[in-house]
Amino acid sequence: FQECLVESDAGEITKDNAGGALKRIQDIQLLVQSAPWSDFLRSRGVWGMMLAHGAKNFELYNLLAWTPTFFNQQYGLNTKESALFSIGPSICGMIGGLTAGNLADFMLVKLSSGDSNNGIVTTETRTNVRKIFQSVALFGPATCLYLLSSLPEQATTAQILLGGAVGLQAMDAAGFGAATQEKAGERWAGLLYSLTSLPGVMIGSISVSVTGQILDMMSSEEGSGWTTVFQLNSMVCVVGAFCFLFLYDSKKEFD
Repeated sequence: FQECLVESDAGEITKDNAGGALKRIQDIQLLVQSAPWSDFLRSRGVWGMMLAHGAKNFELYNLLAWTPTFFNQQYGLNTKESALFSIGPSICGMIGGLTAGNLADFMLVKLSSGDSNNGIVTTETRTNVRKIFQSVALFGPATCLYLLSSLPEQATTAQILLGGAVGLQAMDAAGFGAATQEKAGERWAGLLYSLTSLPGVMIGSISVSVTGQILDMMSSEEGSGWTTVFQLNSMVCVVGAFCFLFLYDSKKEFD
């Protein structure tokens, strides 16, 4: 590998470049091999983050994939109109994420200043803040999607509910999204987030297929397919929220 000189559009990769690349690959391999995998999987907090992440992706992937189809089938909007109605929820998600980060920081500062710990944020305080925001990020969308399952007559009402669901789910930026940095030190935080992301991505991807199957099976019954889809997503969000509430704490476990 080091003896090869490779030509590319960016120029020539020298032996030193090749050696540096090989060194980085070896460092990554050593990091993965030395990771506390069994400790990760035995941690209640990690399971709480993993299940909350999976519930969030189950709902979010469905909304991203199926919202235009929903507006087209339920309200007869054409492709352009469906796309325009689908933009609003995404904007709400951006606002929700930014709001969560700033509000969580504000709460941590205020709560720590009220403690008798010289302004130090305690583990209990961090745990409570994470649980508050993760509850909003899952119970909030669950409520919006359950209301949406009644299939409101106006497309604008549906857009508001979908906007609420996506905007509120983004609050998990201050929930499990920040939790890995508290459960693990700098060395393992990124790897831990990847570990919680992998099943979340798989669950989210499967949910898109499940929705398609439900809609196909219930296509002969007007509207009922979407009712089932939104109620299922609502239920998954509730389950994920309770899992996080019962399993997670901010105590650092992996340095």
